[in-house]
Amino acid sequence: MRIFRLIATPVILLGLLGFLGWGFMWGWRELTAPLPTTPPTPCVVEQTDIVNPLMVSVRVFNGGFTTGLGRRVGTFLTDNGYQVTRVDDTDEQVKETIIRANEREYPMVRLVASNFIDPVIEYDDRITGDVDVLVGTEFQGFTPAEQQIQQVSSQGGQICRPPQATDESPSPSPDPSPTTES
Repeated sequence: MRIFRLIATPVILLGLLGFLGWGFMWGWRELTAPLPTTPPTPCVVEQTDIVNPLMVSVRVFNGGFTTGLGRRVGTFLTDNGYQVTRVDDTDEQVKETIIRANEREYPMVRLVASNFIDPVIEYDDRITGDVDVLVGTEFQGFTPAEQQIQQVSSQGGQICRPPQATDESPSPSPDPSPTTES
């Protein structure tokens, strides 16, 4: 019986230490895991044959070193009738002008791209219906007004717009996310 106690006590202690180590590792992994984020709200499909700037929701990001470039581009797009929902800096280093959206928003992308000289068009898998404009250090400027497209036909007679862009209330609700001037 004494030999059993001499062997069992260290084995039990090692088992408990192993269990404690496993519990610590599990707890640390759960503690340092990123917080779950809410999924983006999908866009709302609207029936239309023509897309004009009033129907396009644009987010402008400054990815270069020129202070105020994002704000200047956002003001230009607002003056041309686009719904600029956000102007901010981005950590992504950008040289040229990039227009980024989902491929199904091609009419909106084409409309926005017509405002810039030699933009690069990129597609991603977003579901929000927004069009992003990223401007960088080699921003070449705006297209002359006579060369800008004022309306395009939609693909299949429908477009996908962000839900807040389709709200028919008299005044838009404020954006809950803070924006910084770029």
